[in-house]
Amino acid sequence: MDQYYQDNMLLGMNIYNFLHRYAVNGKVSGNLACISEIKNAAVVLYSPRGCGFHYRYHARSRNRAVYELECVDLRNNDVIFGGEEKLAALLRKVEREQQPDLIFVLPSVVSDIVNDDMEGLVHSLQPQFKAKLVPITSQVFSHMDKSNGRKALREKACQQQKQKFSSSAVYPGCGYVEVMDALVQQVMEPQQVQPRSVNIEAFVWGFNGEDKLQGMSAMLCKMGIEVNAYLPAADLKTIQRAPRAALNIVRRKKWALAMEQRFGTPFLHVADMQEWHGLSGIGDLYRQVGEVLGCRERVEQVLQEKYKQVEARYQELRREFAKHKFCLIAHGVAMLPESIRVYEHDYGLPLSKICIIMNPSYQAESGIDDALIQKFKERIELAKAEYNCQAEVLWEPAEDALREAAQSCDFVICNGHPRYANLGVPLLYNLFDRSVWTYQGFIDIMEEIQQLLRRPQLVSNALLLSKLDYDPVFYPLRQEDADSKAARELFSRVWRQRK
Repeated sequence: MDQYYQDNMLLGMNIYNFLHRYAVNGKVSGNLACISEIKNAAVVLYSPRGCGFHYRYHARSRNRAVYELECVDLRNNDVIFGGEEKLAALLRKVEREQQPDLIFVLPSVVSDIVNDDMEGLVHSLQPQFKAKLVPITSQVFSHMDKSNGRKALREKACQQQKQKFSSSAVYPGCGYVEVMDALVQQVMEPQQVQPRSVNIEAFVWGFNGEDKLQGMSAMLCKMGIEVNAYLPAADLKTIQRAPRAALNIVRRKKWALAMEQRFGTPFLHVADMQEWHGLSGIGDLYRQVGEVLGCRERVEQVLQEKYKQVEARYQELRREFAKHKFCLIAHGVAMLPESIRVYEHDYGLPLSKICIIMNPSYQAESGIDDALIQKFKERIELAKAEYNCQAEVLWEPAEDALREAAQSCDFVICNGHPRYANLGVPLLYNLFDRSVWTYQGFIDIMEEIQQLLRRPQLVSNALLLSKLDYDPVFYPLRQEDADSKAARELFSRVWRQRK
């Protein structure tokens, strides 16, 4: 998904974080986000016309509206007596006018409720069409549910130091994985495996995702490893040949598990990219790929060559960073050990203060009891010792204590909450999410940080929006917006009660 984060760049706002925090995304938006990457693919939505109109412009891919989306336009009679003839007629129209290689047929709430055998219907129609018809089977609740979320947190609390984390929890992934599963089960075909070849999942690699994957591909090429396919950003023939690869490098593992079961293709799960951050994390990725593909020696040779090219500049930048003091404001405990490693070990930014400000209902929503909180605290202390972090940790500091901690440092590392602009200290944003897959790419990020440190600037409060009194936890809700906050709390309570 090359431009998945474009809103962040254009608007300074990550709309996807808000969607996950304040609502459950409609699965069709995830379906479309995946299908929009596939070359010469058409979409038919088996739904009433309102759904078809709404999803032409969907929240998950705001900048890539699916204007050619077709809708069956189910009416009351169709729901009662069946809409098979309408669907068949629309599929013929789509093939005639668009001449696609694939036509995806998406379910809707209506088709799920009446329990239409859409998959059987579409397969019975396939002989009439030149295009490959791919019905998407609804996996019912598609978001990460509370059981999987809590399971992942419990496993995270028990994670060993320096161990790469990949939870045993498996969830559909907001409609995206429904399409990926369909590609595995209905489109991919058995192939003779090509040694030293990989597929790379082209989804959620963060800012500038396309450049990152190009950098990864260049590194793999130098190591004698071929990129067989970027999935799902490929054409029909490439997707059919996907099982030719000897390894999948994936961000979502459910579809990779299905592919492993059907074709025997192993996978490397890059779950939390922060654990593959920095020069050491980049090296870990390629060493694990080399281990699976049997070319560890060649991988190590390339890594050593690349490290020698950047070593002097890397150490020089770290020495310059060490002249400053930094205050880290964190909003959870699960990822804080990784944050300490990223800033202290990878970037070389000395943390003087760590302020932990959490959602007051965090434990209730996440199902974390006091014993698990204590385990996370122990992991934080282990990380501090491992990476020689001398920071003082402040739990839930009051406003005065937060300001005092921030002003005792040269810079504050935080998210984009407007309240931190009032601390009177230059701010650094989004460093935690800057994962790349080449050594030079990481040095480029450090060069950007160097420029920020050399020309520190206080965040301007000139915009009227910045003067609003935002809720300290549920940004971008406003402090006095009681109705929205009450609705958010109601959603949280219903979520916690759902079995």
